[in-house]
Amino acid sequence: MKSVCIFLLLFSCLNCYGQWEPINPGAGGQVQDVVGDPNRKGRLILASDMEGIYESLDYGASWHVKGSLHQNRVYAVAFAKKNVSKLFVGTLYGLEVSNDGGNTFKLISKTKRKSIGAIAVNPDNENIVIAGVGWRDDYDFSSTFGLQQNAKGELYRSKDGGATWDLVNFDDDASSDRNTFTIQFDPTNSKNVYIGTGKGVFKSADGGANWTKFAGPINTFKNKGVALTPNGKFIYAAYTTDGNKGHIYASPTSKIDWQKVTAGTGEALGEQDYWYPEVDSRSIGKEHKVIVGLQGTREGLFEGTFAWEENTIKSYVWKKIWEGIDGYDNGWDNASPNPRYVHYTPESWDRAIWSTTCQTMFEGKLNGNRYEWQNKYSIPNPTIKVSQWNTEWPTYSSRGTESTYSYDIATHDNYVIQGTADNGAMESWDYGFSWSNIQHRLSNPPLSDVQAVDIAMSGNMPIVLAQMTSGYGGSGISSGLYAKKLSFHSPSDNWLLLAGGSNSLGLPSGVLRDIAVSPAKKDLVFAFSTGNGMWIMDDIGWDYSEAEQGRNASWTKISSGVANEIHSVKKIAPHPTNPDIVYLNGTGSGVQGVFRGEKTGETWVWTKIYNGFGWDSEISVWENKGQVYLFFSGASLELGGDGNNFIGALSLDDGVTWKTVMTEKIAKSLRTNDWYDAVSDDFKFQNKGGTAGYKNQIIMNYYDHRQQKAYGIYKGIIDGTGNVSWKDFTADIPFGGLTSVIVRDFRGTPYVYGTTAGAGAWRRPLESKYPSDTPK
Repeated sequence: MKSVCIFLLLFSCLNCYGQWEPINPGAGGQVQDVVGDPNRKGRLILASDMEGIYESLDYGASWHVKGSLHQNRVYAVAFAKKNVSKLFVGTLYGLEVSNDGGNTFKLISKTKRKSIGAIAVNPDNENIVIAGVGWRDDYDFSSTFGLQQNAKGELYRSKDGGATWDLVNFDDDASSDRNTFTIQFDPTNSKNVYIGTGKGVFKSADGGANWTKFAGPINTFKNKGVALTPNGKFIYAAYTTDGNKGHIYASPTSKIDWQKVTAGTGEALGEQDYWYPEVDSRSIGKEHKVIVGLQGTREGLFEGTFAWEENTIKSYVWKKIWEGIDGYDNGWDNASPNPRYVHYTPESWDRAIWSTTCQTMFEGKLNGNRYEWQNKYSIPNPTIKVSQWNTEWPTYSSRGTESTYSYDIATHDNYVIQGTADNGAMESWDYGFSWSNIQHRLSNPPLSDVQAVDIAMSGNMPIVLAQMTSGYGGSGISSGLYAKKLSFHSPSDNWLLLAGGSNSLGLPSGVLRDIAVSPAKKDLVFAFSTGNGMWIMDDIGWDYSEAEQGRNASWTKISSGVANEIHSVKKIAPHPTNPDIVYLNGTGSGVQGVFRGEKTGETWVWTKIYNGFGWDSEISVWENKGQVYLFFSGASLELGGDGNNFIGALSLDDGVTWKTVMTEKIAKSLRTNDWYDAVSDDFKFQNKGGTAGYKNQIIMNYYDHRQQKAYGIYKGIIDGTGNVSWKDFTADIPFGGLTSVIVRDFRGTPYVYGTTAGAGAWRRPLESKYPSDTPK
C-alpha cells in the first residue's frame, strides 16, 4: 500500500507541472556535460544537445529547465568563481552570457554562427573570460551555420566580464582542425593559460592575448584536452595516435617533455578514445588524482594516482572505477556505461565524481576503496516492473529532465508508447508516469529507431503496431513491423515480429516511415516502406494470428501510377469515414505533394491534390458532424505559400480547393519571444511535423530545427466557411518543436499528446485555460 501511495503522490505532482505535462523517463539524447557550481553546494547545470540547460539545486535529486537560450545545442558551461550571478554557456550558434544566474541570456553577436565548445573564467579576475570555437565530437553539426572545421584557431576574449569581446587567433594554420576542447587558467598564476585543441596544445603567458604551441608527443596527431594540477607545475593531455584513439601523456609545465602514462603499477590503459582529462582540485603538492573520459566506447572509467618528485614521475597507478551494469541502479537505459564527460565536484563540495554516459548521468562517491554510483536522471517505480534476463527491472520516471527525440505516440487506456530515435520503443503502463525501453535491448543490433506507432483493433482486442529497426541519429537501417496484443495492458504483453525486416515477411525491408490505422475500419492498416511504396493489410488480427503460427501474411501493395514515384512519406492520413480512401504526402527525393488514393474495384487510383513539399510536411484528415477536413502543413507553391516558410492550408472539399489559413505573419501576430530578434535572420518558420485535427479545431506549431527553438504552438477554430481563428496554445511548454500530435481522452477529457524533437512526449488538456491562450 505504501508504494501505491507514493506512486499516486508522484503522479499527482506530475499533473501539477502546469498546462503541459512532460511524460518522459528523464535525460536522454546526448547529455553533453554536468558541471557543479563552485559558489553554491548542490547546484549543477546540465548541458543538453537539444534542450538547452537544466539546473539542479539539490545535488541532482531534481532538475528544472533554466533560462531560454537562443539555440539549444549546448557544449560548454562555465561559472565565475565567487559570483553566483554570472553564467557563460557555449552553443552551436554562439556564446551566451547571463548576469542573473541563468534566468536570462544575452547572445554575443560577435560570436553568432560560431560554435563555442570551451569556456574558462580567470579564477583571480572574473572580468577575464576566454571562449574557444569548438563543438566537442559533433563534427557532423559543426557546419550547420557555415562554420568550417579546418580553419585558423579562434578564441574570444573578454576583459570586462563578458560585456565586450575580442577575437584572438591562437594559430594561423587554416588547414587543420580548429576544435577547442579545453581551456584552463593556471590556478597559481592566472596569466598562464593552456588550451587543448585539434591543432595541439598551446600556452599563453599574458592571460590569453598571445599563444605559443607546444610540440606534441612523437607519432601523435590531435589533442583532445589538457588538465593542470592545482599547483600549476604539471600537465596531463589526451593525444590521438590512430583516428579517435590515443593515449594519456604527462609533463612538467616548466619544460614540456611528454611521457606516455598508460601503464604504471596498476591496471594498464590500452589505446582508447580518451578525451577531457581532469585533475582533482583537492590534489595537494606532488600527488594528483586524474580522471579521464572516453569519447564513445564502454571500456570503463579510469582514475589515476600520480606521485611526482621534482620534475619526474616517481610512481603512478591506474584503477578502473566503473564498468558494467551490475551493482547499481542504472536507470531506464539498460546498458554498460560509456563515461563521456567526467568531473570532480568543486573543492568546496564533498568529494565525488559526476559523469554523463551519453544519455544518462551519475554521481560516484568513494566508499572505502571503491566508488558507489548513484543514478541522477530517473526515479525507479517499484509498482510496475518488467521481467527480462531472469531479473525484474523497475520502470522509471523523470527527475525533471526530458527524454530524447520522439517521433510518434499512441495510447490505449493506461498504456502509452513513444517511438523514439536511439532509444527504441518507450512503453508506459501507468498513463505515462513511468517508462521502460527494454524491448530496445532484445535484439542485436538493438531496435534503436522507432519512427511510427499506432494502435489497431481486432474485435475488442487492441493491437499495438510499431516500426522498429536498428540505427542511430534517425538513420533507420531496415525496418520491421512489430506488434503486441494488449491482453493485460501490462509488461506481460509481448511483442512479435509481424512483417518486414531482413526476411521480408510480407513487407519489403525498407524503413516504414509511417504506419496508420483506418479510423473507419480499425483492423485495416496502411504502411509506407521507404523506396517501396504504400502497402495495406485489411485484417491485422488475421495477420497477427499468422505470425503467431510462424507463417507470413500477405500484404498488398496499393501504390501505383504517380504514387509509385513517391520515395518516402512523413504521414499517412486514412479517410475518417471511408476505408477505401487514404491521403499521404510525399517527401524527400522523388515526387512530393499531397496525394489521394481511392480503391476502385481491386485497384487503387492516385491523384495529386496539393502542391506542397518539405521533408517534414504533413497531411492530417478528420471529420466533424459530417464535414471532412484536410489540413496541410509544409512549404507550398500554391496561393499563399512562398516555397520556403511553412504554411497551413485547409480544404473542405476533399482537396479540390484549398485556403491558406496559417502563415509566419499570423504566428508572429499571436506571440512574441524575447529571443527571436537576435536570431531572426537565421530562424525559419518551419516544423518537424506535429499537426492534428479534432472536431472543428487544428493544432500546428512553428519550429526551426537548426536553432532547436519553437516559435509557438497554435490552436485554430474553424467556422462553417473554412475561416480559422487562431490562438496561442504554447502555454508553459519549454520545448515546443512538435514531431507528431494526437488527441486522446485522458481521465474523461480530450488531451493533446505531442512528441518533440528532443524532449520526448508532453500532453495538455485541449480545452484548458492558460494566460497565453487568448484568441487574436
